[in-house]
Amino acid sequence: MPVPFRQLGAAARPESASPPTCPTCRRLRAEEREAVRRGDHSHATDCRVLIARHPHAGAAR
Repeated sequence: MPVPFRQLGAAARPESASPPTCPTCRRLRAEEREAVRRGDHSHATDCRVLIARHPHAGAAR
């Protein structure tokens, strides 16, 4: 039985992956949630990739 998309997205990206105060990450998370709500899973994935690639000062990679 396939796993629903939302579960895959939530499991793939922990909320602690970026600082909660980062305005760019907050904007991208909001955009991701809206895209999922609209059913635009491609755009939601794009937002997740941008969050994962977004640099933060002092963050170890």
